[in-house]
Amino acid sequence: MASEPLRRRLRAALLGGLGALAGGPADFVVRGVLAAIAFGARATRHQRLARANLALALPECSVEERERILSAMWKHTARLFHEWLLLSGPRGGALLDAVELGDSLPRLREHFARGRGVLLCTGHLGNWELLAARLRREGFDGAVVGYRKRNDSSADWLVELRARHDVRSLAQDDSPRELLGVLRSGGGLGLLCDLEVRRLSGVWLPFLDQPALTMTAPAALARAARLPLVPLRCVRRDGRYVLSVEEPLELDPTLPREEAELDLLERLNATYSRWIRETPEQWIWYRPRWSTPPADEAARLAARVPLGARKRRG
Repeated sequence: MASEPLRRRLRAALLGGLGALAGGPADFVVRGVLAAIAFGARATRHQRLARANLALALPECSVEERERILSAMWKHTARLFHEWLLLSGPRGGALLDAVELGDSLPRLREHFARGRGVLLCTGHLGNWELLAARLRREGFDGAVVGYRKRNDSSADWLVELRARHDVRSLAQDDSPRELLGVLRSGGGLGLLCDLEVRRLSGVWLPFLDQPALTMTAPAALARAARLPLVPLRCVRRDGRYVLSVEEPLELDPTLPREEAELDLLERLNATYSRWIRETPEQWIWYRPRWSTPPADEAARLAARVPLGARKRRG
């Protein structure tokens, strides 16, 4: 195995060091470091990509408004990492207790009470790690699926954060049997499926009114498990996080199999698009979403032609 790059080791060491200070007497140092990092990110390729994504997806907004969203996004990113640092240590309980649940909890309990598992779909919006930890505290069992970075101790830090709250992590390239096994045991399977993932099977579907490479896995799992997709999010409103669960998205039984799956994905994308428009400063605009253009955009969107499985890099 190749040695871990120095930048990753340094990043992991920084996370560990800041985590030890977060919430304590030196918390102001942690906040200052994170604010400085977020400010410095405005001079990187991440800022350029975020600006391009905003211009593409929100053309109705003025340049000034999009710059305001960008500035607010970086402030939210700094706060997000501070919250993760708190969650990684003994001071995360107060953060979990402050999440407002409203009427979402009874609705979610109804899904779990059926004993068939629940497909939970959220996005990189608000605080998705806080969402998973809060649900686990309420007694909901299961696992979350994410990208497993090899030879990266900073990525391991995030897995350990989840484990601290008894949230299990599965990799996107794990066997479908393992993912379906979580559902068959009656647990919840958390999916983050609002970004493009070029190494997985995908189709081009509208996302914020623009054609975007969309992973097919959520629809495939819904079909295999005979379950709906349950959208949920944890976003900041009036200074506090609010967890909300929406109506389930079902496969349309009147449509042919492939058409039903594409229709389900399109409705999921529409849900994400609505969420992002409501709180644009809480979405990670600096990540790729429209970076892979279709070979023939108009034809592919008209026919919704799937790409099929892609080979993994390396």
